[in-house]
Amino acid sequence: MDLQPGQTRRIGEWSTISPVLSPATFAEQASAVTTVPGAYVPEIDALRCLAMTAVIAIHCGLFPLGWMGVWLFFVVSGFAVTTSLFSAKHAGRGTWSRMGTFFARRALRIWPVYFAFIAVSVAFVLTFGKAGELAEVPWLLTFTQNIKMIIETYAPGTYWEGFAHLWTISVEQQFYLVFPFLLLLPGRSSRSLALIAVICAAPLVRYATGAWSVSHGHDALSAAFAVYAFGPGHFDAFAAGSLIALFRKEIAANLRYAQIAGVIALGVSALYVLAYAVVNLQLAGHFSVGVLRNILSGILYGQGREIWVYYVPVSLSVAVLMGILVGKPSLLRLCRVPGLQEVGRISYGGYLFHLPVLMILGSLVPAFDRPVAGPSTYFIHIAQFICAFFTTVGVAWLSYRYIEQPFHRIGQRKAG
Repeated sequence: MDLQPGQTRRIGEWSTISPVLSPATFAEQASAVTTVPGAYVPEIDALRCLAMTAVIAIHCGLFPLGWMGVWLFFVVSGFAVTTSLFSAKHAGRGTWSRMGTFFARRALRIWPVYFAFIAVSVAFVLTFGKAGELAEVPWLLTFTQNIKMIIETYAPGTYWEGFAHLWTISVEQQFYLVFPFLLLLPGRSSRSLALIAVICAAPLVRYATGAWSVSHGHDALSAAFAVYAFGPGHFDAFAAGSLIALFRKEIAANLRYAQIAGVIALGVSALYVLAYAVVNLQLAGHFSVGVLRNILSGILYGQGREIWVYYVPVSLSVAVLMGILVGKPSLLRLCRVPGLQEVGRISYGGYLFHLPVLMILGSLVPAFDRPVAGPSTYFIHIAQFICAFFTTVGVAWLSYRYIEQPFHRIGQRKAG
């Protein structure tokens, strides 16, 4: 299937054309796929769906590793915004024009439904809750909620649980304040070095954040959360996605890069888990189930866990993203499961609304809110997840259709 002028081919589409490719043919066809900078990759929408699903699952008590879905969002976000910034349609624009377009499009993409969510939540709390639970609103409006959560310990009745997950939006917006200025650097090499510097600085920032928290009298859990929620400590996830976008053509043309990334991700994950299993064994003095705890929870502090645990989701996310770009068949089959891409496209609204959905379901079905311990507990969590997932998808579709899409069309016109 030859491309006609003005047409693009979806990344990975060539993998359905020929079941067996020689290395030379692999490189040739993969390169052809990526000759159009900024080509849309629908399979990446499926990753957004999986990330959202993981977050809902952890909040339903089903999937302890669901927090990693947020870091998958971060990596994909870094890739997506960099792809947009350096796409061919912006090639003739100056630096400041690109930056203005970037900020405008990001605002139109994120702010309308975000502020609508806050407005609806405020009305709900004023009607059914306590005005004191709205102390976070000024911080939410300025995308600094993560900072408030770090410096303050919330007392019961002083916050609304439906806002608890929005710190991640603050982190993303804080990254966007820094990222576009990389455009001021001349050439891809300088930009790449800047991103590598961000990646190298992140573990130092995480260490310093934890040390600062402890020095101010915070306990280990508070210090762990400070590291967990401090934006600059996780800019490496966005930067990793950005680097993939900058070298997208080279990555897609060479399967070996994705293979190396996969080996590194598995090696990093295995080494981290093994190292802290040994640390836990030494601390406990004997083997027990407890040895396997406090290894892959994102909110950890002590023995350097708060520094290294985040390399696991970032490295795995990088490997998966690169695997999609080279058209790895197993990943493409997964990402083409019916419904995943469609849900992924509305996953931002899904992420915003999933906690209030869970809260409402908990009030309607007491068993979801406080399941009685026993053999049936796991099935209750499954039922809760199923109800929450499909309700969230429904709400997200309405959000996308009536709030996000109209503003997205305005952003598209501004871009071009």
